Amino acid sequence: MLQIILTLAIFVILVIPMGKYMYHIATKQKTFADKVFNPIDRCIYKVCGIKGEDMGWKKYALTLLLVNAVMVFVGYAILRLQSILFLNPNGISNMEPTLSFNTIISFMTNTNLQHYSGESGLSYVAQMCVIIFMMFTSAATGYAACMAFCRGLAGKKIGNFYEDMVRITTRILIPASFIVGLLLVSQGTPQTLQGNFTIETLEGNFQDIAVGPVAALESIKHLGTNGGGFFGANSTTPFENPTVISNIIEMISMMLLPGACVVTFGHMLHDKRKEKKAEKVAMNAQVLPGTAQKKVIFGRQGAVVFGAMAIIFLIGLTIC
Repeated sequence: MLQIILTLAIFVILVIPMGKYMYHIATKQKTFADKVFNPIDRCIYKVCGIKGEDMGWKKYALTLLLVNAVMVFVGYAILRLQSILFLNPNGISNMEPTLSFNTIISFMTNTNLQHYSGESGLSYVAQMCVIIFMMFTSAATGYAACMAFCRGLAGKKIGNFYEDMVRITTRILIPASFIVGLLLVSQGTPQTLQGNFTIETLEGNFQDIAVGPVAALESIKHLGTNGGGFFGANSTTPFENPTVISNIIEMISMMLLPGACVVTFGHMLHDKRKEKKAEKVAMNAQVLPGTAQKKVIFGRQGAVVFGAMAIIFLIGLTIC
């Protein structure tokens, strides 16, 4: 019971500032990290030719589909050619065509069906350039669509998909994954490009130990609410989830960004209500004395959604 309370307490402490941070990113307001990330984003926009003009919902949706379609073709090619590519110290052969198609479609849609054992079915380049890459981009695509939807409900312009995807990736997913990855490494999760090694067990037998860039995959797997894992047994294996602390880190990571999206949504709708009030005050040409701005935590609509999710969660937790 104490572990459950501790996990939920840490989640609540983290989800509010994260939601406010995501709100600032979605509405292009200033954040503490702009000095670091603005030059990076501008460089990406320049290299990719992204102009950043606002899109209508049709263009936004079409762009989303086309970008993901290109990533599907590239990822499929890597899975089919992994045996002749670099970073394959264990000599993994190419993935079979139908399994390659199922895998890339699944990870593109954030479904993450894993009909293979990662330690024996994928090379390191496939793990990093297909699985980890798609875990980032599928999560970024989902959050971009979510932010565009929230802007639409708040009566604002939809925005630009390319810009949303870049900002979400560089300012949220990569930094958060880096921190979570370091925490997992500190608990014993492997992060290496060396090949598998063989050990002699206490019984005198020999056993192959699979390693690789496990922490990098685990961090975005949970932050991006992805499934699967580096190994076939996923987070039940000691290398993906070595300790109680790593288990708490992974559980909070899974909850953090979905919960933060609700906080972001609440702030956006609160802005809409605030703008309407400001318009009424301007029309009446009067300002009430002593009306200080209240500090918003969730926003009214955000609090309702978050409360409903919390009730459903607690019911499920109680049953479990």
